[in-house]
Amino acid sequence: MKNSIKHAFILVLMLVVISTEAQTFEEIIGFEDSVSDTNAAPIYYLIPIAIAIGVVLGIKKLK
Repeated sequence: MKNSIKHAFILVLMLVVISTEAQTFEEIIGFEDSVSDTNAAPIYYLIPIAIAIGVVLGIKKLK
């Protein structure tokens, strides 16, 4: 029983150390916090068209 508790504690400790190192590794590399997430073209008009085509094909498949 004591060995399993000891192993569980060591496992949790290792996971905490690994996750802490993973979070600080980004700072070592030098990632910037600002990201430019702009789309080349909006696709909002394609979504209703795709849904309509899917409905038509689904109805045809059910008949």
